[in-house]
Amino acid sequence: MVQPMADNGRSAGLSEAERERLKKHFRVNDYYLNLIDWDDPKDPIRKHLIAAGEAPHVIQEFTWEAAGCKHIYQSMVLLPVSHAAEGIAYIAEHNEIHKVVLTGDSLMLGIAKLTRIIEQLRDIEHIGTIRLDSRMPVHNPMRIYEDHELLEMLSRFSSPEKRIYLMTTINHPRELTSEAKKAFNALHQAGVVVLNQTPIVKGVNNDPLLLGKLIDQLSQAGVSPYSFIINRPNPSYPESSLSLQTQFSIVQQAKELTAELGKRIRLLMAHDYGKVELLDIEGGKAYVKYHHYQEEGKGRFIMLDCPPEASWLEDLSEHDDHMVYLPSGQPAKNK
Repeated sequence: MVQPMADNGRSAGLSEAERERLKKHFRVNDYYLNLIDWDDPKDPIRKHLIAAGEAPHVIQEFTWEAAGCKHIYQSMVLLPVSHAAEGIAYIAEHNEIHKVVLTGDSLMLGIAKLTRIIEQLRDIEHIGTIRLDSRMPVHNPMRIYEDHELLEMLSRFSSPEKRIYLMTTINHPRELTSEAKKAFNALHQAGVVVLNQTPIVKGVNNDPLLLGKLIDQLSQAGVSPYSFIINRPNPSYPESSLSLQTQFSIVQQAKELTAELGKRIRLLMAHDYGKVELLDIEGGKAYVKYHHYQEEGKGRFIMLDCPPEASWLEDLSEHDDHMVYLPSGQPAKNK
């Protein structure tokens, strides 16, 4: 049963500020809320929900190529499930598009609507990869492994030639319950490839031992650790901020504790205009790679000044003495 965060006396041990943050949060079910030790103010899942309740709403200023569809790379589009019909018409007209990402929590849709969207995409010959984004394997894994109609549909449309991917977000090893693993196994049996991205959250998972454990447990469950995410700093919740140097160091230590498969995980900033990969911080310099939405900027490698307190890309770009490098490795310009 889905209930508000403050129901059943769960807010009794929270401060007034925490209660206000939780009022802004989405609803989750009793299964997930029962993962929390509500008597422990440092419980990592509880702290994550409080931080998420205060997370800033970031609006990406996209120019939509068609109603309901954003053509972000030459071969890839973002398709919000709320505008799928208009977007699918655009996708069908553009043969260069091979990958579609359904944005919004796709598994929150009714099975009939989700089936209709995926079926229409599979009718477009040039679409190969379909990616679903969902926290359902963590928040409500029973919704997956008990829904035989959902699993049958996924199995029908995820073939060896054209796979369906699911990107989930697991923040802490305690979320990898036996129920969650049962959901992952059901997805695997349906032919779905499951990936994970994890935001680095202060007080939740900013510990290399914990992240190393998470990487290993994800791999053991057949979930590929894809990326760690640097969160955009929130001025109204400054105590949640971590410097880029701190986050990079934590991730590097975690990768050193894992087996070979875990070492490929990337550290990314989801910026308004594209993904920015943090490759290294050394000697007061940050080395980043731009994965722009615009093709002409894609793949650029940049070295920027990195002050100790820097926590976001703009903290680096304010400095003037940085060099931009093109993929060839030749300097392009000074700023």
